[in-house]
Amino acid sequence: MTTTRHRNRPEELSDPDILSDLPYDDKVSGGAGGSSNGEKKHSPFIGFAAGICSGWTKLVVGHPFDTIKTRLQCMPPGTFNGAWDCFTRTISKEGARALYKGASVPAVSWGITDSILMGSLHNYRALLLRHGFAEKAQGSGDAPRLSVLGHSVGGAFAGWTNATIAHPTELIKCKLQLQLAQPDHIPKQFSGPIDVVRQTVAQYGPTGMFRGLGASFIYRSCFAAMFGGFEIFNRLFKSWDGTSWEMSTGAANFLAGGMASNMYWFTALPLDQVKNRIMVDSIKTPRYKGVFDAYRQTWTETYNPTKGFTWNSVARIRNFYRGFVPVVLRAFPTNAAALAVWEAVMRYSTRDH
Repeated sequence: MTTTRHRNRPEELSDPDILSDLPYDDKVSGGAGGSSNGEKKHSPFIGFAAGICSGWTKLVVGHPFDTIKTRLQCMPPGTFNGAWDCFTRTISKEGARALYKGASVPAVSWGITDSILMGSLHNYRALLLRHGFAEKAQGSGDAPRLSVLGHSVGGAFAGWTNATIAHPTELIKCKLQLQLAQPDHIPKQFSGPIDVVRQTVAQYGPTGMFRGLGASFIYRSCFAAMFGGFEIFNRLFKSWDGTSWEMSTGAANFLAGGMASNMYWFTALPLDQVKNRIMVDSIKTPRYKGVFDAYRQTWTETYNPTKGFTWNSVARIRNFYRGFVPVVLRAFPTNAAALAVWEAVMRYSTRDH
Protein backbone atom coordinates (compact mmCIF):
# COMPACT_ATOMS: atom_id res chain seq x y z
CA MET A 1 0.00 0.00 0.00
CA THR A 2 1.44 3.38 -1.02
CA THR A 3 1.79 6.03 1.67
CA THR A 4 0.45 9.41 0.59
CA ARG A 5 2.84 12.29 0.95
CA HIS A 6 1.28 15.24 2.71
CA ARG A 7 2.01 18.51 0.98
CA ASN A 8 3.76 20.13 3.89
CA ARG A 9 7.08 21.80 3.23
CA PRO A 10 10.02 19.42 3.55
CA GLU A 11 12.39 19.43 6.49
CA GLU A 12 15.56 21.39 5.85
CA LEU A 13 19.14 20.36 6.49
CA SER A 14 21.11 22.40 9.01
CA ASP A 15 24.39 20.50 8.71
CA PRO A 16 25.72 17.54 6.73
CA ASP A 17 24.13 15.24 9.23
CA ILE A 18 21.18 17.11 10.75
CA LEU A 19 17.71 17.67 9.36
CA SER A 20 15.93 20.59 10.95
CA ASP A 21 12.67 22.53 10.84
CA LEU A 22 13.23 26.21 10.10
CA PRO A 23 10.61 28.88 10.77
CA TYR A 24 8.83 29.25 7.46
CA ASP A 25 6.45 31.95 6.28
CA ASP A 26 4.66 30.89 3.10
CA LYS A 27 3.51 34.46 2.44
CA VAL A 28 7.13 35.60 2.41
CA SER A 29 8.99 32.59 1.09
CA GLY A 30 6.46 30.94 -1.13
CA GLY A 31 6.74 27.64 0.66
CA ALA A 32 7.84 24.30 -0.71
CA GLY A 33 4.32 23.08 -0.86
CA GLY A 34 1.95 25.29 1.09
CA SER A 35 1.40 25.65 4.80
CA SER A 36 -0.32 22.95 6.73
CA ASN A 37 -3.57 23.98 8.33
CA GLY A 38 -4.26 23.23 11.94
CA GLU A 39 -0.61 22.81 12.88
CA LYS A 40 0.80 24.71 15.82
CA LYS A 41 3.78 26.83 14.76
CA HIS A 42 7.04 25.79 16.32
CA SER A 43 8.54 28.21 18.80
CA PRO A 44 12.13 29.33 18.03
CA PHE A 45 13.02 28.04 21.49
CA ILE A 46 11.65 24.59 20.66
CA GLY A 47 13.68 24.60 17.44
CA PHE A 48 16.82 25.45 19.41
CA ALA A 49 16.13 22.62 21.88
CA ALA A 50 15.56 20.17 19.03
CA GLY A 51 18.83 21.29 17.47
CA ILE A 52 20.67 20.55 20.70
CA CYS A 53 19.12 17.06 20.89
CA SER A 54 19.92 16.24 17.28
CA GLY A 55 23.41 17.69 17.71
CA TRP A 56 24.09 15.39 20.64
CA THR A 57 22.79 12.46 18.60
CA LYS A 58 25.14 13.46 15.84
CA LEU A 59 27.97 13.57 18.35
CA VAL A 60 27.30 10.08 19.73
CA VAL A 61 26.88 8.44 16.33
CA GLY A 62 29.22 10.46 14.14
CA HIS A 63 32.16 11.60 16.29
CA PRO A 64 34.10 8.29 16.09
CA PHE A 65 33.97 8.48 12.28
CA ASP A 66 35.10 12.10 12.46
CA THR A 67 38.06 11.14 14.66
CA ILE A 68 39.19 8.48 12.16
CA LYS A 69 38.76 10.95 9.28
CA THR A 70 40.85 13.62 11.00
CA ARG A 71 43.67 11.20 11.81
CA LEU A 72 43.75 9.83 8.28
CA GLN A 73 43.89 13.36 6.91
CA CYS A 74 46.49 14.85 9.22
CA MET A 75 48.95 12.07 10.05
CA PRO A 76 51.97 11.60 7.72
CA PRO A 77 51.37 9.37 4.67
CA GLY A 78 51.80 5.69 5.51
CA THR A 79 50.91 6.03 9.20
CA PHE A 80 47.71 4.05 8.67
CA ASN A 81 46.77 1.58 5.96
CA GLY A 82 43.25 2.88 5.45
CA ALA A 83 40.24 3.60 7.66
CA TRP A 84 39.93 0.12 9.19
CA ASP A 85 43.61 0.03 10.15
CA CYS A 86 43.29 3.47 11.75
CA PHE A 87 40.21 2.31 13.68
CA THR A 88 41.73 -0.96 14.97
CA ARG A 89 45.06 0.61 15.91
CA THR A 90 43.35 3.48 17.71
CA ILE A 91 41.20 1.05 19.72
CA SER A 92 44.08 -1.32 20.54
CA LYS A 93 46.49 1.45 21.53
CA GLU A 94 44.19 3.93 23.25
CA GLY A 95 40.90 2.18 23.95
CA ALA A 96 37.39 2.94 22.72
CA ARG A 97 37.28 6.27 24.53
CA ALA A 98 39.91 7.59 22.12
CA LEU A 99 37.23 7.70 19.41
CA TYR A 100 35.56 10.49 21.41
CA LYS A 101 38.66 12.63 21.89
CA GLY A 102 37.75 16.27 21.43
CA ALA A 103 34.03 15.57 21.86
CA SER A 104 33.46 17.84 24.86
CA VAL A 105 33.66 21.05 22.83
CA PRO A 106 31.28 19.93 20.02
CA ALA A 107 28.85 18.62 22.65
CA VAL A 108 28.42 22.19 23.85
CA SER A 109 28.89 24.07 20.60
CA TRP A 110 26.95 22.09 17.99
CA GLY A 111 23.52 23.10 19.23
CA ILE A 112 24.54 26.76 19.15
CA THR A 113 26.23 26.63 15.75
CA ASP A 114 23.36 24.65 14.24
CA SER A 115 20.81 27.17 15.45
CA ILE A 116 22.89 30.00 13.98
CA LEU A 117 23.17 28.13 10.68
CA MET A 118 19.43 27.42 10.52
CA GLY A 119 18.38 30.91 11.51
CA SER A 120 20.74 32.65 9.09
CA LEU A 121 19.76 30.24 6.32
CA HIS A 122 16.08 31.13 6.71
CA ASN A 123 16.81 34.87 6.63
CA TYR A 124 19.08 34.57 3.61
CA ARG A 125 16.45 32.53 1.77
CA ALA A 126 13.76 35.12 2.50
CA LEU A 127 16.10 37.88 1.33
CA LEU A 128 17.05 36.05 -1.86
CA LEU A 129 13.40 35.27 -2.61
CA ARG A 130 12.63 39.00 -2.59
CA HIS A 131 15.66 39.90 -4.71
CA GLY A 132 15.69 37.93 -7.93
CA PHE A 133 15.82 34.26 -6.93
CA ALA A 134 12.08 33.47 -7.00
CA GLU A 135 10.38 31.11 -9.43
CA LYS A 136 6.81 29.99 -9.93
CA ALA A 137 6.07 26.65 -8.28
CA GLN A 138 4.17 24.18 -10.45
CA GLY A 139 0.81 23.23 -8.97
CA SER A 140 0.96 25.93 -6.31
CA GLY A 141 -1.11 28.66 -7.94
CA ASP A 142 0.71 31.98 -8.15
CA ALA A 143 2.78 31.39 -5.01
CA PRO A 144 6.50 31.79 -5.77
CA ARG A 145 9.20 29.59 -4.36
CA LEU A 146 12.94 29.93 -4.00
CA SER A 147 14.87 28.55 -6.96
CA VAL A 148 17.48 25.82 -6.61
CA LEU A 149 20.14 28.46 -7.24
CA GLY A 150 18.65 30.52 -4.42
CA HIS A 151 18.84 27.53 -2.07
CA SER A 152 22.48 27.07 -3.04
CA VAL A 153 23.42 30.73 -2.58
CA GLY A 154 21.58 30.85 0.75
CA GLY A 155 23.45 27.75 1.87
CA ALA A 156 26.81 29.32 1.04
CA PHE A 157 25.91 32.56 2.86
CA ALA A 158 24.73 30.60 5.92
CA GLY A 159 27.93 28.57 5.86
CA TRP A 160 30.05 31.72 5.91
CA THR A 161 28.01 33.11 8.80
CA ASN A 162 28.40 29.87 10.70
CA ALA A 163 32.15 29.69 10.05
CA THR A 164 32.91 32.62 12.35
CA ILE A 165 31.29 30.75 15.26
CA ALA A 166 32.30 27.17 14.49
CA HIS A 167 35.94 27.72 13.52
CA PRO A 168 37.48 28.13 17.02
CA THR A 169 35.65 25.07 18.37
CA GLU A 170 36.72 23.00 15.37
CA LEU A 171 40.32 24.05 15.91
CA ILE A 172 40.18 22.73 19.47
CA LYS A 173 38.45 19.53 18.39
CA CYS A 174 40.93 18.74 15.62
CA LYS A 175 43.99 19.29 17.81
CA LEU A 176 42.62 16.98 20.50
CA GLN A 177 41.53 14.32 17.99
CA LEU A 178 44.99 14.15 16.45
CA GLN A 179 46.76 13.81 19.77
CA LEU A 180 47.77 10.17 20.01
CA ALA A 181 48.32 8.50 23.37
CA GLN A 182 51.95 8.74 24.43
CA PRO A 183 53.95 6.75 27.00
CA ASP A 184 53.67 8.07 30.53
CA HIS A 185 57.16 9.61 30.47
CA ILE A 186 56.28 11.75 27.40
CA PRO A 187 53.83 14.54 28.28
CA LYS A 188 50.94 15.24 25.97
CA GLN A 189 50.99 18.49 24.06
CA PHE A 190 47.52 19.44 25.32
CA SER A 191 45.82 18.45 28.56
CA GLY A 192 42.36 19.43 27.31
CA PRO A 193 40.30 22.06 25.48
CA ILE A 194 41.26 24.92 27.82
CA ASP A 195 44.95 24.11 27.40
CA VAL A 196 44.57 24.27 23.60
CA VAL A 197 43.13 27.77 23.95
CA ARG A 198 45.82 28.81 26.44
CA GLN A 199 48.74 27.69 24.27
CA THR A 200 47.25 29.07 21.05
CA VAL A 201 46.50 32.49 22.54
CA ALA A 202 49.91 32.62 24.22
CA GLN A 203 51.65 32.04 20.87
CA TYR A 204 49.47 34.03 18.46
CA GLY A 205 47.15 36.14 20.59
CA PRO A 206 43.33 35.87 20.46
CA THR A 207 43.41 35.83 16.65
CA GLY A 208 45.25 32.52 16.82
CA MET A 209 41.93 30.80 17.49
CA PHE A 210 40.89 31.89 13.99
CA ARG A 211 44.02 30.64 12.23
CA GLY A 212 42.91 29.08 8.95
CA LEU A 213 39.59 30.95 8.91
CA GLY A 214 40.04 31.60 5.20
CA ALA A 215 40.17 27.86 4.57
CA SER A 216 37.07 27.45 6.71
CA PHE A 217 35.17 30.01 4.61
CA ILE A 218 36.19 28.23 1.41
CA TYR A 219 35.21 24.87 2.89
CA ARG A 220 31.83 26.09 4.08
CA SER A 221 31.03 27.43 0.64
CA CYS A 222 30.16 23.80 -0.09
CA PHE A 223 26.94 24.25 1.88
CA ALA A 224 25.75 25.49 -1.51
CA ALA A 225 25.99 21.90 -2.75
CA MET A 226 24.36 20.64 0.44
CA PHE A 227 21.25 22.79 0.41
CA GLY A 228 20.94 22.97 -3.35
CA GLY A 229 21.27 19.19 -3.59
CA PHE A 230 18.74 18.63 -0.83
CA GLU A 231 16.19 20.74 -2.70
CA ILE A 232 16.91 18.95 -5.99
CA PHE A 233 16.44 15.50 -4.45
CA ASN A 234 13.26 16.54 -2.64
CA ARG A 235 11.77 17.88 -5.87
CA LEU A 236 12.76 14.67 -7.66
CA PHE A 237 11.06 12.47 -5.04
CA LYS A 238 7.99 14.70 -5.03
CA SER A 239 7.70 14.27 -8.81
CA TRP A 240 7.15 10.57 -8.17
CA ASP A 241 3.84 11.21 -6.36
CA GLY A 242 1.07 9.11 -7.89
CA THR A 243 3.50 6.50 -9.24
CA SER A 244 4.70 3.18 -7.87
CA TRP A 245 7.81 5.03 -6.60
CA GLU A 246 5.79 7.38 -4.38
CA MET A 247 7.11 7.64 -0.84
CA SER A 248 6.19 9.37 2.39
CA THR A 249 7.52 12.82 3.17
CA GLY A 250 9.67 11.42 5.97
CA ALA A 251 11.24 8.78 3.73
CA ALA A 252 11.86 11.36 1.00
CA ASN A 253 13.49 13.75 3.48
CA PHE A 254 15.66 10.97 4.87
CA LEU A 255 16.90 9.84 1.45
CA ALA A 256 17.35 13.41 0.22
CA GLY A 257 19.27 14.31 3.36
CA GLY A 258 21.58 11.32 3.11
CA MET A 259 22.26 11.85 -0.58
CA ALA A 260 22.78 15.59 -0.11
CA SER A 261 25.20 14.98 2.75
CA ASN A 262 27.32 12.68 0.58
CA MET A 263 27.10 15.22 -2.24
CA TYR A 264 28.33 17.83 0.23
CA TRP A 265 31.30 15.78 1.36
CA PHE A 266 32.33 14.87 -2.18
CA THR A 267 32.77 18.57 -2.91
CA ALA A 268 33.93 19.64 0.56
CA LEU A 269 36.41 16.94 1.61
CA PRO A 270 39.42 18.36 -0.29
CA LEU A 271 38.75 21.74 1.33
CA ASP A 272 38.18 20.11 4.73
CA GLN A 273 41.54 18.36 4.32
CA VAL A 274 43.39 21.66 3.99
CA LYS A 275 41.38 23.34 6.75
CA ASN A 276 42.16 20.55 9.21
CA ARG A 277 45.86 20.54 8.35
CA ILE A 278 46.10 24.23 9.18
CA MET A 279 44.12 23.72 12.38
CA VAL A 280 46.35 20.92 13.72
CA ASP A 281 49.58 22.58 12.60
CA SER A 282 52.22 22.99 15.29
CA ILE A 283 51.70 26.08 17.41
CA LYS A 284 55.40 26.80 17.96
CA THR A 285 56.87 25.53 14.67
CA PRO A 286 54.11 25.81 12.04
CA ARG A 287 54.54 23.89 8.80
CA TYR A 288 52.15 25.95 6.69
CA LYS A 289 52.47 29.65 5.88
CA GLY A 290 48.81 30.00 4.96
CA VAL A 291 45.86 28.51 3.11
CA PHE A 292 47.44 28.40 -0.34
CA ASP A 293 50.70 27.02 1.00
CA ALA A 294 48.73 24.21 2.66
CA TYR A 295 47.04 23.45 -0.67
CA ARG A 296 50.42 23.44 -2.43
CA GLN A 297 52.06 21.11 0.09
CA THR A 298 49.08 18.74 0.08
CA TRP A 299 49.20 18.60 -3.72
CA THR A 300 52.95 17.93 -3.92
CA GLU A 301 53.67 15.78 -0.86
CA THR A 302 53.41 12.41 -2.65
CA TYR A 303 55.05 13.50 -5.92
CA ASN A 304 57.46 10.86 -7.20
CA PRO A 305 59.61 11.85 -10.21
CA THR A 306 60.26 8.19 -11.03
CA LYS A 307 56.55 7.57 -11.59
CA GLY A 308 54.50 8.57 -14.58
CA PHE A 309 51.92 11.32 -14.99
CA THR A 310 48.94 9.04 -14.29
CA TRP A 311 50.39 7.64 -11.06
CA ASN A 312 51.23 11.11 -9.73
CA SER A 313 47.83 12.51 -10.71
CA VAL A 314 45.97 9.74 -8.87
CA ALA A 315 48.26 10.03 -5.84
CA ARG A 316 47.72 13.78 -5.64
CA ILE A 317 43.95 13.44 -5.84
CA ARG A 318 44.06 10.80 -3.10
CA ASN A 319 45.92 13.30 -0.90
CA PHE A 320 42.79 15.45 -0.84
CA TYR A 321 40.36 12.56 -0.31
CA ARG A 322 41.94 10.85 2.67
CA GLY A 323 39.23 9.84 5.11
CA PHE A 324 36.58 9.61 2.39
CA VAL A 325 35.43 6.13 3.49
CA PRO A 326 34.65 7.05 7.13
CA VAL A 327 32.96 10.24 5.92
CA VAL A 328 30.64 8.31 3.59
CA LEU A 329 29.98 5.64 6.22
CA ARG A 330 29.20 8.36 8.76
CA ALA A 331 26.79 10.40 6.66
CA PHE A 332 23.77 8.10 6.39
CA PRO A 333 23.61 6.58 9.91
CA THR A 334 24.29 9.91 11.59
CA ASN A 335 21.69 11.62 9.44
CA ALA A 336 19.13 8.89 10.18
CA ALA A 337 19.65 9.07 13.94
CA ALA A 338 19.61 12.88 14.02
CA LEU A 339 16.43 12.96 11.93
CA ALA A 340 14.67 10.49 14.22
CA VAL A 341 15.50 12.52 17.32
CA TRP A 342 14.69 15.82 15.62
CA GLU A 343 11.27 14.72 14.42
CA ALA A 344 10.44 13.19 17.81
CA VAL A 345 11.15 16.50 19.55
CA MET A 346 9.25 18.54 16.97
CA ARG A 347 6.24 16.19 17.03
CA TYR A 348 6.14 16.41 20.80
CA SER A 349 6.28 20.22 20.62
CA THR A 350 3.11 20.38 18.49
CA ARG A 351 1.04 18.05 20.66
CA ASP A 352 -1.78 19.46 22.75
CA HIS A 353 -0.75 18.81 26.35
